[in-house]
Amino acid sequence: MRKDLRVVVVGGGHVGYNTAEALHNRGHDVVVVEQDAERVEFLNDSYVATVIHGDGGRPDVLRQADLDRSDVVAALTDRGTMTNLGICATAERIAPEIHTVARTDQPEEPEFHEMVDAAVYPGKLAANAAANQVIQVSGGGVRTIEQVTADLELVEIEIDPGAPAAGKRLEEVAFPRGAVVVADEHRGQFPGPDTVLEPGWPYVLAVPTSVTDEVVRLLRG
Repeated sequence: MRKDLRVVVVGGGHVGYNTAEALHNRGHDVVVVEQDAERVEFLNDSYVATVIHGDGGRPDVLRQADLDRSDVVAALTDRGTMTNLGICATAERIAPEIHTVARTDQPEEPEFHEMVDAAVYPGKLAANAAANQVIQVSGGGVRTIEQVTADLELVEIEIDPGAPAAGKRLEEVAFPRGAVVVADEHRGQFPGPDTVLEPGWPYVLAVPTSVTDEVVRLLRG
């Protein structure tokens, strides 16, 4: 897949607009399909995407977005999981090679992967963002970077001076099974066995959600 993408976002509400803006800011070509006239006016004034006024669930409207020239269709409407899955299915019938992303109104289910390439649950993303802010304002030193899957997350943890692992080399720390330190943010390096977990410095870890508490206790005390 080429670096600069052409992405069709169906649904120009809060989630769709912010997704389009983020993609635009990263240099990608974005088309937004939105059926509400007032929202279309707002989107046009934002200059983050080409805007098509119409119901993205209709094949004739989706065809206007030139799906055959696009890399991804992201169905991000607020009309429910089945509507967004249906939009993705329609897009695939029009352009069989296109990749699909659907917004859901429930936690990710295994069967979603049989219907789309990726599912997005904004409620979970918003909860992680809120938790990050709560922790930040209280000086908690732990931040979720991304929920990779339902069972795996990337977290940033600042080593507390009184933590069991503070000042130790990685090879001396018995992390729970599956937990891996993947980045030393202070040095901008990939860590190795001799990397010292310096107090006050942030590290990025891939952590199974089942052992997050254990990892936090090791690094935060």
